Amino acid sequence: MQDLIIATIPLLIALTISCFRYHRLEPRWLRLFTWFLMVTFIIQTSGYFYSLAFKKSNHFIFNLYTLIEYTFYPYIFSKTVKAAFTKKLIKIALLAFVLFYIYQIFLQEQFFIYNSLTSNIGEFLTLICCLCYFADLLMDDELIVFFNTPMFWITTGIMFATVGDFLYMSFFNYIMNNNLDQDGHIYSIMETALSIIEYSFFCIGFSCKKTWIKVS
Repeated sequence: MQDLIIATIPLLIALTISCFRYHRLEPRWLRLFTWFLMVTFIIQTSGYFYSLAFKKSNHFIFNLYTLIEYTFYPYIFSKTVKAAFTKKLIKIALLAFVLFYIYQIFLQEQFFIYNSLTSNIGEFLTLICCLCYFADLLMDDELIVFFNTPMFWITTGIMFATVGDFLYMSFFNYIMNNNLDQDGHIYSIMETALSIIEYSFFCIGFSCKKTWIKVS
């Protein structure tokens, strides 16, 4: 319970800031983060209390969240990047991920078993999107002040969290098979630290306003 509270506080702070600044978030699609954070909070708390109340696995809840999280981020990046080819590539990759998810979770009957492979693919796709965004930012015709750009901070937060998750999930089966984190303490500590880092960057992103200088 303590880990849940500690991990949830930065999420709630980021959600609160995004709510207060909701109508000032530009471009308009940045406002989708408010709803995404709300869904994230609901899923995290419901997953914990479901397991606590019914003494059953909550894996199906987080399997559903995998689809929500790793379709939301690529969608946002497809709106963010300017290069037409990159936009198209992200959309194709997103469609491929959804099809892969359906195959793994439903056709392979993995709905009630946590599917680390699906998470890995989603995390890898998100990392690629982050790199595409940074590349697009560096090649922009406008001289952008990165530290005043909301998506710069948000993407940095996403990247920190995704890299941490990706490394753990890449070795998930090995860790479980060798009882290296049987009680999930290492994962819990890691997730708490990553949550604090990620949502701290989100808070900065929601609080700043993009500025740029046109290059002649």
